[in-house]
Amino acid sequence: MKITDVKTYVLEGLLGDQAFGWSLWVTDRRQSALCVVTTDEGIEGVGEAFFVGGPSTITAAMIQDGYVPLLIGADPFQSSVIWDFLYNRTRDQGQKGLPISALSAIDIALWDIKGKALGVPVYRLLGGAYRHRAHVYATGLYEPQHVPSIKEALVAEALGYKKSGFSAMKLKVGYGIETDMKYVQAVREAIGDEVMLMVDANHAYNAAEAIQLARRMEAYNIYWLEEPVPPEDIDGYVEVKQKSNILIAGGECEYTRFGFRELITRRAVDILQPDLCATGGFTEMMRILALASAWNVPVIPHVWGTNVGLAAALQLFAVLPNFPERRFPAEPLFEYDRSPHPFRDKVTHEQFVMKKGYLDIPERPGLGVTLDMDYIRKHAIG
Repeated sequence: MKITDVKTYVLEGLLGDQAFGWSLWVTDRRQSALCVVTTDEGIEGVGEAFFVGGPSTITAAMIQDGYVPLLIGADPFQSSVIWDFLYNRTRDQGQKGLPISALSAIDIALWDIKGKALGVPVYRLLGGAYRHRAHVYATGLYEPQHVPSIKEALVAEALGYKKSGFSAMKLKVGYGIETDMKYVQAVREAIGDEVMLMVDANHAYNAAEAIQLARRMEAYNIYWLEEPVPPEDIDGYVEVKQKSNILIAGGECEYTRFGFRELITRRAVDILQPDLCATGGFTEMMRILALASAWNVPVIPHVWGTNVGLAAALQLFAVLPNFPERRFPAEPLFEYDRSPHPFRDKVTHEQFVMKKGYLDIPERPGLGVTLDMDYIRKHAIG
């Protein structure tokens, strides 16, 4: 089997009055870069690249101009060889960021091809399933932009998640400590103590501010504080972790085993959050999991994107080892983005439906989804 073609499709949808804010800026659109790899046997694989903060056309250009000329004629079953080859060809300028996100999309597509060719879901190729369903938490609770009261809107949204069956949810913070505390208190009092609540600062603070916030939030039973400081500030992570009784999570802005080596070996976080569509795809993620397992650091992947990225993340979630292995292992959580997205569910024919707080992990070959190419071609912008 040989790779004969690679195409990327960039989709963009404006959010209009559903625009939402977070610690860094206001998001007024959702974007995605999908990658389709074609083979001489007619089998196609699909992947998705994670990107926030600018046009996904940049990621698409990296795939098409940087990687495609090196891929044509390669055997998709040689995914590890291909990964190392592409990484080393761009290593001097591409150790993090867009080149790795683009490489992630390609790698995911190659594993999709292998699963389809062999008639098995990707998780079987990765070693088998520890679980066949994912206990989800709702990611949402961003700052709404067109409401009379942000606090009241957040409370209503949180109650909606609880009513629909979520037993855990994540609230965005990072707007200033006093504002954060107002939202944390309101949401916790609304949903009660039986619902797990996490908070995400999206690296809005320095270590001193993050420690102050963490200590004030302890009274509200917060399960984890995510990205309290900028990703480059490893010392800040260590300091916050040492001085907080709330678990510290991070890693969605990190790339490859080399980046995660620092977070892991320096004990900078309690929970690692690599994103499959950003950190190098399945091939590199399995290396990160091995490193995390050696240091006994739990992994709860970051998930953000369309049904393609969601399906891939579910395949990964099946193979997450228990940290640590024991008779009654802790059940990991799966991030289920519920924030506004005009085309998240429309890019695939298959749909995901939460049942009693869980998503089933697809058993179909590959990632378990097929693209709606009519929809994608109609809405692609590049």
